[in-house]
Amino acid sequence: MSAASALRGGDGNSTKLEVSDESLKNHPKIWKWRLEWLGQTGFEKLAGILPGRWAFRLGEVLGGLAWYFMRERRQIVMRNLRIAFYGERDLPALRRLARDSFRRTAANLLSALHTASLPVDQVGKILSVENPELLEKALSDSRGLVFMPSHMGNWEILTRMNRMFPPGHASGAFYRPLNNPLLNERVVAQREVDGTRLFSKNDSLHNVTGFLREGSLIGILADQRVGMQGEPVRFFGRLTRASPLPSLMARRSKSAVLTMSLITDPPGRWRVIYHPVDRPLKTADCMRSLEIAMKASPVDVFWLQERWKVYINRRRTIREWLGPDPCGEGKPHRALLWLSGAPADWRLPKEWTHPDVIYEIVLAPGQARPSWSTGEEIIHTAPVTNDRRKLGKSLVAIDESHALPVDYILTAAASETLKKASDRESIPLVSLPHPS
Repeated sequence: MSAASALRGGDGNSTKLEVSDESLKNHPKIWKWRLEWLGQTGFEKLAGILPGRWAFRLGEVLGGLAWYFMRERRQIVMRNLRIAFYGERDLPALRRLARDSFRRTAANLLSALHTASLPVDQVGKILSVENPELLEKALSDSRGLVFMPSHMGNWEILTRMNRMFPPGHASGAFYRPLNNPLLNERVVAQREVDGTRLFSKNDSLHNVTGFLREGSLIGILADQRVGMQGEPVRFFGRLTRASPLPSLMARRSKSAVLTMSLITDPPGRWRVIYHPVDRPLKTADCMRSLEIAMKASPVDVFWLQERWKVYINRRRTIREWLGPDPCGEGKPHRALLWLSGAPADWRLPKEWTHPDVIYEIVLAPGQARPSWSTGEEIIHTAPVTNDRRKLGKSLVAIDESHALPVDYILTAAASETLKKASDRESIPLVSLPHPS
């Protein structure tokens, strides 16, 4: 028996929690893990009892309630949508889409709990494929196939669609192990019950490429943000970093790549649409196709993670994060150079400039434009105050003065009030020391 194991029925679901590893029994988080396990199991049991359509509708109700209470997540969703659909939809339309996506995301998440224990012969009744011929052609032209679904629709059901693939092809998927080992084993068992082989980030790429060369299919969710290990590319026109893994594996194994849309159609049922990826199958090619897949049904996309977050701090400049190459024209980054309350002689450091970043200057009321200003910068005013609410309102007004959101604030010796205001509005702040 493994470290965190459970007695399972034939469907791969845990029916009783047992912990055999002594090191886990005495772990300080064991009771937290057990409570999370019980909560997950309870929700799955509830979702499993309900008819699929009812589970979906209940999720919509819960998502509608969450919209009112999850302020920070609302901000993240709106930020993502403002970037993704810049120039395509106005702010009122994006707010409607954001609210609808909250409801749809909760519905899809609750539906995932329902379908996790669904008998395998029932999966085909709620999941269909619109263009299976694209998959068949891709497999006939290459050794294997790399799938690139996004966090869209009921994405967990994709590990259960083995029977929809041409016979003779094994399937696998990458997954990130959960921090809770009890839940992790339960989830792994559910995903493997239909024959899907799971690979984690700790597995050797040689094993994965060998799996593909055997004519297998493997899925990688590569739509969400990555850190410095990612490759700078444009995604929805915005320069960011994306995982090079799908491109790397496909080229090493000489496999084809398809992206996937997973669309709710109707509630409680989902439809897969495959999309081709242009050669030479570089990361930029993969991300362009993934963008098309996500735009097929934006309301089904999981927008609750900040996709275009900039990983910057005092020691990592925007140049390092975005890379030296702007990767062509697209949607620029919008940053605030906060001079209101900053030392009078402070100016934008050279290492914080980048061709993809447009700085707007924030001055105190009555403060003169700095002598080094070109006169072309957008100027905003914000008070020098200890009132966080007042400063926060100014920050919101500045952020909403343009269709694109503010990506970060750069200043020197930031006040605690500014730090708290930027934190509440989920806008990264880098406060550089003032040179003595």
